[in-house]
Amino acid sequence: MPAYPGNNLAQILYENRQGLLFITEPVTVGEASIAFELRRERGAYYPWGCSFQVSFDGDPGAFEIDVQVADTDVDANYVTVATIDSAPGRFDMTNLWPKYVRVLVVALANAVNATVMVTR
Repeated sequence: MPAYPGNNLAQILYENRQGLLFITEPVTVGEASIAFELRRERGAYYPWGCSFQVSFDGDPGAFEIDVQVADTDVDANYVTVATIDSAPGRFDMTNLWPKYVRVLVVALANAVNATVMVTR
């Protein structure tokens, strides 16, 4: 299960790639996903933009998944910049410039498997 493995262990995510923060797996409230370091694109126009997509293999009921960002890959430094609470859910990060991203499961009513993808 790719839960947050600890400080300074983020995987790098290159432009025009996708990464899976959760991979069709059971998640628990309070669990943070793995983190990705967003590689800076060569053009300064859109250096760290990305999008997040959340889906479930069944009815999740009421849920909240927070998109979190940080400039250093340290658990305590991540802050929430968006909330996804409808399925299928999506968030486009266009005017934020963090170096690291992850998601945090804040609420989940039903026991279902979650898939969360980040796209550069």
